[in-house]
Amino acid sequence: MKSALIHTLFLALLPVSLYYVKELEENLQLVREGSGIARDVSIKVFGRGGEEWRIEGEELISLGKEVTLKNVMLRSSSGSTIKAGSVVLLRDRGVGTLRGEVEVRGEAFFVRTSSATVDFGKNLLYGTGGVKVWRESNYAEGKGFKAYLRPLKVIINSVRTRHEI
Repeated sequence: MKSALIHTLFLALLPVSLYYVKELEENLQLVREGSGIARDVSIKVFGRGGEEWRIEGEELISLGKEVTLKNVMLRSSSGSTIKAGSVVLLRDRGVGTLRGEVEVRGEAFFVRTSSATVDFGKNLLYGTGGVKVWRESNYAEGKGFKAYLRPLKVIINSVRTRHEI
């Protein structure tokens, strides 16, 4: 008799407990997928020679091993700057994906593309999309590129150029 009463009690409480478990799972899902957010952030990237990059952004969102910065500016110790709408950094690999009007400025050149990948360990910026490069009065455009930032060297695939003499 007692076991029948306990069994009936468990069956009666089953919908309440299922609702409680569902609410708990949703809350845990929010915590698991939640992120840390910070505003006006500056990150320093160090290499063999000390500080090599400073990454500044309006907003930082941290989720697991990924860090996303919005309205980002990357400044190298050699004087080059990279500006983008956002960058997603993979902390464990030292690479980042830049998106949204990526602009690279150096002492005597300017590069514009829609997306690129930056490898901090190799001081390399590369992409497969369209790219435009200006150096003084010379202009080149192509599809796909590699830009070695130390020493500066830009390689453009499928290139078209215009030179003014």
